[in-house]
Amino acid sequence: MNGPDSSTAGRDGPPVPPDPGGPAPKGRVTIEVEACPGVTTIVVKGELDLVTMPFLAAQLALATRDGPGRLVFDLSGTHFMDCGSARLIAGAGRWLPGGGRPVIRRPGPGVRRLLELTGLDAQCEIEPLVVGRIRTWPFAEAEEHSGVGR
Repeated sequence: MNGPDSSTAGRDGPPVPPDPGGPAPKGRVTIEVEACPGVTTIVVKGELDLVTMPFLAAQLALATRDGPGRLVFDLSGTHFMDCGSARLIAGAGRWLPGGGRPVIRRPGPGVRRLLELTGLDAQCEIEPLVVGRIRTWPFAEAEEHSGVGR
């Protein structure tokens, strides 16, 4: 193939992927980008695989073009992630200032295991799924008071 490859055209941000053909395949993945001053959060729900990775790459390119200081991937709703998507997410730190690392928020057990097995967890900050953060009180049967006869 002659000429520049469009998937490597981005110099200051992540590689610009080929046009993923519009939205992600219906029902496979939902990706939402929430940009706040200094922090961009990418919320991923569904599956990240060979079919959905171009959509993730396109969203990542848009999310990093303004140079956020911190990049957070909320993967609490991600049911499956392949190695290619994991490399893309872990490698996103290249586009953060000062050698920052992407944050992976609440990865499920399968996603976390993949990151550990591939060694990509070392390139990220992992925010665990925190169990027990919500206070619960034991159920106590309430005495019924009708108010009659008082």
